[in-house]
Amino acid sequence: MPKYIAKQSIGHFMPGDEIKGLNDDRIQALLASGAIVEHKPPEQHKTDDVSAGLVELEAEVAELKANEKILTAEKDSAEAEAAELKAKVVALEKALAASEKKAAAEAKKPAAETK
Repeated sequence: MPKYIAKQSIGHFMPGDEIKGLNDDRIQALLASGAIVEHKPPEQHKTDDVSAGLVELEAEVAELKANEKILTAEKDSAEAEAAELKAKVVALEKALAASEKKAAAEAKKPAAETK
C-alpha cells in the first residue's frame, strides 16, 4: 500500500507527516487538491551506473597516463636542450676569457712595437 505525505496541515496531520486512517475517496480528493503527495522511496543506484562510472574512470586514467608520457618526453627533451645550452655557455665563457687574456697581453706591449 502506498504511503502519502502531507504537504500542508490537514486536520491533525502536519506538513511532512504520513497520512494514515483516511478512506480512498478522501485520499484521492487530497491528492487531486495537492494537499498530499504519494511518498516514493529514494531510488537506489543501479549496478549499471557503477559499472558505467568505472568505465568512465578507466578511460580517464588511460588519458592521464598518455598525457604523462607526453609530458615526460617533453621534460626529457627540455633537459637535453638545457644541457646543450649550458655546454655552449661554458664554451663561450672560455672563448671570452681567452680573448680577454689576448687583449690584455696586447695592451701590455709597448705602443712603439705595434707601430
